[in-house]
Amino acid sequence: MDLNLDWIGDEDTRQLIERYQNAYIAGLQPFFDVDEFESIIDFYLDGNKTEEAKVAIGLAMEQHPSSSVFTIRHARYLGGIKKYYEALEILNNIELIEMANVDVLMSKAEIYSLMNKHEMAIEEYKKAVDYAEDKEEVLSNIAFEYENIGDYDNAIKYLKIAIDNNPESENMLHELSFFYEITGREEQAVEYFNHFVDKQPYSKLAWFNLGVFYNSLELYEKAIEAYEFVIAIDEDFSSAYFNIGNSYSGLKYFRKAIKYYKETFEHEEEDALTHTYIGESYENLEEYENALIHYNTALNIDINSPEAWVGLARLAISDKDSARAINYYKRALDISPHNEDVAYDLAIVYMSDSRFDEAMEQFNKIIDQDENYIDAWINLSVCFTAGNKYEKAIEVMEKALESNADSASLWYRLAAYLYKNGKVQQAYYYIEVAMKMDFVSHVELLDYMPELASESRFNDLIYTYKNS
Repeated sequence: MDLNLDWIGDEDTRQLIERYQNAYIAGLQPFFDVDEFESIIDFYLDGNKTEEAKVAIGLAMEQHPSSSVFTIRHARYLGGIKKYYEALEILNNIELIEMANVDVLMSKAEIYSLMNKHEMAIEEYKKAVDYAEDKEEVLSNIAFEYENIGDYDNAIKYLKIAIDNNPESENMLHELSFFYEITGREEQAVEYFNHFVDKQPYSKLAWFNLGVFYNSLELYEKAIEAYEFVIAIDEDFSSAYFNIGNSYSGLKYFRKAIKYYKETFEHEEEDALTHTYIGESYENLEEYENALIHYNTALNIDINSPEAWVGLARLAISDKDSARAINYYKRALDISPHNEDVAYDLAIVYMSDSRFDEAMEQFNKIIDQDENYIDAWINLSVCFTAGNKYEKAIEVMEKALESNADSASLWYRLAAYLYKNGKVQQAYYYIEVAMKMDFVSHVELLDYMPELASESRFNDLIYTYKNS
């Protein structure tokens, strides 16, 4: 048994577990009442310490043979070691006698969940709601089971019910916000949190989440207003200052953004990410010396900050020092090897130096990770056209379209390469395909081949599809 219990936050629990473990190691069997044994066993079960739980359950059943709570814990233990059907048989037998036993229903639901029978888990949790004292826990478990089967409508519904039962539950507000975010329901989130703060105007977390979703909708002024309510409630809420900085940055008010980023340091320790954002703001103001100071400060705090290395790379590019930029991008990729955007930026620097083989290597790595990264496909093809290898560029576009047939940009670019390779009739066929798909994007084709603007055939297509 692990006697190092300093990590346990609750002092009463820590002392109880320490007393139990000391007695067990000494070979003693001191008396623990039912509630104490429940706490001891649940501590081990919740921590996935199944052997320790088994021992504690055995001792508890010896001292309290008539108590069904330890039979239920035994069933939970069996579930933990994947003896699901034995566990369910025990619980079903208890349920025949104690139909309203919340522990039985919750334990059955837990075991069904472990078996990936999430609909059956939901059924048991729903039975438990009427009898549970802590309805929040049961309702949240229902929500998480719906999440497991991808039913976010019901997951959100039950989190809302849980919050209605306990509007002060910060955990439930966090979870609801998370569900709204991962399902892209920003407008619904704004509506919900606006109604929530009408009823709970001093909920700083609700105001904060409202600001987050306004910001994601690029409604920056409204986001700032929501964050200011957070600060009015709790002036030490550092994340609100940071997010106001982000909102001002979205509005391109970079000096105000810097002011609020720096304000976070009045309420928490300085960190690398905030210094990086300050550096980016100075960079946008073209105050490169100040930007350099903050990127370096970020790296002094955390040498493994990929964002700060990328910031230094951009400054090197502005100094037309591609060798230094490449070195910094490589440092960022060493830290964050799957960061597609950093790999893309590095590839672009290679292209600007006419180092096409190295650029193609990066673009291929990106495509291997994400076949829908359109710009990587297009620039990979550009590397071939630099050597007038239009057949190769056409092959790249055809390969890209296998997984991105809905991308007008790829069809326009394929048409351009066909045209330059002398296949004009085929090129115009694909130009028309692309215009039917997305007329506005034809400007991308003109950017690449401005000479088309003087062709009557091309202008006829523009007239036809513009008016259609």
